[in-house]
Amino acid sequence: MITIKDMAEIAGVSPTTVANVLHGRTKKMSRETLRKVQEVIDNSNYVSNMGARMLANYGSKIIGVIMNYDRRSDNNIISDPFYGTIVGALEREIREHGYYMMLYTAGSIDETVRLASLWNIEGLIVLGCKSSDVEKIRRQMELPVVFIDSYYEDHTGEFHNVGLDDFGGGYQMTKYLLHRGHRRIAFLADEENPVGVDRERLKGYQKALEEYGIPYRQSDYIPISYKKVTRHSILWEFCRKRLNEFTALFFASDFYASDAIHIFQTQGIRVPEDISVAGFDDNVFAEHCSPMLTTVQQSVEDKGYYAFQMLHRLIKGEPCEENNIHLPVELGVRGSVKSISREAGENP
Repeated sequence: MITIKDMAEIAGVSPTTVANVLHGRTKKMSRETLRKVQEVIDNSNYVSNMGARMLANYGSKIIGVIMNYDRRSDNNIISDPFYGTIVGALEREIREHGYYMMLYTAGSIDETVRLASLWNIEGLIVLGCKSSDVEKIRRQMELPVVFIDSYYEDHTGEFHNVGLDDFGGGYQMTKYLLHRGHRRIAFLADEENPVGVDRERLKGYQKALEEYGIPYRQSDYIPISYKKVTRHSILWEFCRKRLNEFTALFFASDFYASDAIHIFQTQGIRVPEDISVAGFDDNVFAEHCSPMLTTVQQSVEDKGYYAFQMLHRLIKGEPCEENNIHLPVELGVRGSVKSISREAGENP
């Protein structure tokens, strides 16, 4: 197996120069030297020894991607199209920049810290953190960290995040439903007390109701469960007891909206003839359910792109133009929402 020393002799440079090319430290190197060394590396089909690189303090070139702490025992998280898409986008960006992705579903902040330490991870991308978890990670981690879809209430601390205009998405969809004549609109998410993105989407929904002079009632928020059996039980009970209180249902995600449509259909409830349904995300569930789902559209790929770009700058010690990005959203109008008469939409 060819070594760095062998390649240095072939290229007529020092082993340090070859090592610098392998590890991306080429800013002070002439183009001709870089071309010559890279040609030797390519022709040699050299594969670096990751363990040796870490021992030599060259940097592991590993980017950790940490997902969802508290649900790993209940779900195969990668089966969710949102996570599958964003992991794919992150992997592409990480690979194209010469890094390696380590994907892990951590059970706690402590587990995340241990993982980063054991593998000498150069940077970390964390998906969907509560404010308290953000604070713990910031306090315990010394390496660069970028969050995705996280909210941090302490505005004085350094916080790097890529998310959405969740508030604006909740507001736009609720305004659309109101414009279509709906006045009895429920909001459904999977926590008793919504946090993070769901809380912001709920706030947007409440703001739109307020502008139309419609009081928000606590009973208009309906908590469902991320656990399938529990969620289905709640939806069946909702169909039996409360469905006729509303003309439209706004779900915090397409996954839950499409799942609910399936439950409604098993109960003989037609969408949108009997109840209008809207979601949030515009993922594969929105297109594959019948009818196709009216939803808030986001670009999951853009989240992955901007998150890695931000992390890469932090790793290189470069400033970020923006520390907390909220990408824009827009409505995707399809067939799951109908217009109703003003009288049908009035509160009883």
